[in-house]
Amino acid sequence: MPEGRLYMNSYLDLVKEYAEKHKRKNRMSLFVILLAVALVATIFGMADMELQTQQISMKKQYGSWHIGIKDMAKKQEQIVALRPQIAVSGYLESVGSRSGYTLFGKAANISGVDEALAKELGIRLEAGTWPDKGNEALITGTMARTFGIEPGDSITLERPDGDDMQLLITAVAGDTASILKADQAGILMSVETLRRLFSPEEYSSAYYIKFRPFTNIQAEKLKIAESLGITPDSIGENAYLLAAMGQSDDPFFVGIYGTAAVLFLFVLTAAVLMITSSFQTSVTDRIRFFGMLRCLGATRKQVKRFVIKEGMCYCRKAIPAGLAVGVLVIWMLCGFLRVMNPEYFADIPLFGISIPALAAGAAVGLAACLLASLSPAKKASSVSPLTAVSGNARLPGQMKNMRFFRAGKVDRNLGIYHALENRKNLLLMTVSFALSILMFMSFSGIVDFMHHAVRPLRPWSPDLSLVSADNTCSIENKIYEELEKNPEINKVYGRMFAFDVPFSGEQSETQEMSYLVSYEEHQFGWAEDFLQEGSIEEVRGTPGKVLAVAGEGRDWHTGERLELELNGELRQVQIAGVLGSSPFDSENGESIFICSEDSFRQLTGENAFTILDIQLKRGASEEMVTQLREQAAGLGLTFSDARQSKAESQAVMISFSVFVYGFLAVILMIAVLHIINSINMSVTSRMNQCGVMRAIGMEGGQLLRMVRAEAVVYAALGSILGIAMGIPAHHFVFKMMVTSHWGTAWQVPFLQLAVVVGVTVAATLLAVRGPARKIRDMDIVDTIHAL
Repeated sequence: MPEGRLYMNSYLDLVKEYAEKHKRKNRMSLFVILLAVALVATIFGMADMELQTQQISMKKQYGSWHIGIKDMAKKQEQIVALRPQIAVSGYLESVGSRSGYTLFGKAANISGVDEALAKELGIRLEAGTWPDKGNEALITGTMARTFGIEPGDSITLERPDGDDMQLLITAVAGDTASILKADQAGILMSVETLRRLFSPEEYSSAYYIKFRPFTNIQAEKLKIAESLGITPDSIGENAYLLAAMGQSDDPFFVGIYGTAAVLFLFVLTAAVLMITSSFQTSVTDRIRFFGMLRCLGATRKQVKRFVIKEGMCYCRKAIPAGLAVGVLVIWMLCGFLRVMNPEYFADIPLFGISIPALAAGAAVGLAACLLASLSPAKKASSVSPLTAVSGNARLPGQMKNMRFFRAGKVDRNLGIYHALENRKNLLLMTVSFALSILMFMSFSGIVDFMHHAVRPLRPWSPDLSLVSADNTCSIENKIYEELEKNPEINKVYGRMFAFDVPFSGEQSETQEMSYLVSYEEHQFGWAEDFLQEGSIEEVRGTPGKVLAVAGEGRDWHTGERLELELNGELRQVQIAGVLGSSPFDSENGESIFICSEDSFRQLTGENAFTILDIQLKRGASEEMVTQLREQAAGLGLTFSDARQSKAESQAVMISFSVFVYGFLAVILMIAVLHIINSINMSVTSRMNQCGVMRAIGMEGGQLLRMVRAEAVVYAALGSILGIAMGIPAHHFVFKMMVTSHWGTAWQVPFLQLAVVVGVTVAATLLAVRGPARKIRDMDIVDTIHAL
């Protein structure tokens, strides 16, 4: 083939040749598609990684079982066990810690479970072999270390009737957060052994089931309930695990799934509009080119096909690149989380490949390119051949309605006119800007959900607690003073409790029940954040003044006087402040009153603590904790270890926080890049017009102001529309995910609005500098003839 000659079998071959000759212009369209695909792949991929991480975390905390049925008969078990969808099933028999069985004075929590099911319940052996015959059992690790018990040793359980029960320990298992917090001796044995050693009246029974992968758990649950003749509501669920798997039928979680679908629909819409805006600008920039095609004999249908094929060619390059970028971003985020805190993110997939994310990204890229090509293709096919001959294909006609532009400088007026003259481009730009704000506002509602669903650790959350065995004021002050001197302890704060205190007041005609609690300096300081009205200082320094905790059906007010019946005498107190929340819950609706330690002593005559809470310093030794546990056992106190529970809560909180705020950061980053690219493409499409203006004497500063005015119009209209859509969207998300479950009233999110609008304006002002500098530095002749 002679050099320089071009042979084509079809006019569509021009698509490839045109792309080769105009690589720089095509990069913008390719970048937008890549950006949209990467956005979808990243958001879907991080959601998938988070769900996988939460599933692993929920399995560690609550086990990997799916449903549980209480008090099921043997005949019913045989019916259920035959179902092919069941992977593992079995009984868990529980005697419970309130049965009166003790080990070395500690309440014994005794359970019977077979080894296969035990693994699904999160029970793991640290040493020894599983007990399966005779009087064999295993014990949890902390109690084994505290009392020096090893596999092969015998232990003696004290029965409620005073008799003893001998057990042979064959294994030591890991602790659970609930066992550590309650200071119980966890003992497990086989189901057969427990049924032989205990009477049916002493234990409760539940049948646990784990289904095979890809099973529709809710459908199976309904079938099992029907076969057993029971209601589905009587079947328990591993609620948090099923929620993380997307298999919960709880109305709250179903509402969350629906909200998530709406949020991801916003993401897909934003991706389509980003690509559509890019294609619209690209076609507008080449109106004269399409007119020349019509001059050469191309029909309207052929021009349409040309534009659509051009869009599909973009897909061939941009979609794989966008998916690759999305995967790399996911890997970097997961790696960053793992390096930042390996303790909390040890389970996050480091180099995971999310099939749903790849499929969603590819589908969005293909669908968006196809949909985005239709409108520009129609516009290109409608170009008249005369347009190519006229020589002014992209030059605007006479400027109309100039009465609106009489005031102000000509450069700013031109910028505003350029933004408003093409209504379709204005609409696309405005909507794409608005969707960035809409996405941010919608996803920011998840922040409120996070702070309600995953309770952050409160400043008063203890690591360890010493608790009076009978909930009386029996912990002497000298113990408090000894703990304060311990170099490995950060804070010690105690409380005195008076339970079942009758009271009457201005709001009650008859006596009601309450309990009185003492606070010291640390706790009064923490309570400041929850003060609704009144003064904490007055309660701290004045005897007879109390804080009332707001509760259901109770509207406390400062100045209200109460009469408390303590030790058979009536004591007068006055409410000096109202708290919206406290660390305590009233089991039977009792009112909660808080006073200073001096007031408590004067009112009750007590001078010892009911509970001492301890916060450890970082790096505190296990030897010191063991000594405290032994000291508490010697004093007859309950030793509560909340460290594992705190660590699990903190892990969930940190993981969720990084996920949510990472989402918002990705959305903001995408919005900034999209704004910069959109402004750049809009200015590039007017390059020859800018060259004409340079030729007739417009200066670089004037060009900058013109481009900035055009960009500000897009940003202003986009912000207005984004706020108009974003506030209802935030309200919808908040109502579905927060108000429906916790009852918290929605408030206008001024902070989120300020952040996203501020970022939009800043990105817009930043975006205009590059294109304006490019126009200023180009040769005037080259600029005029730019295509």
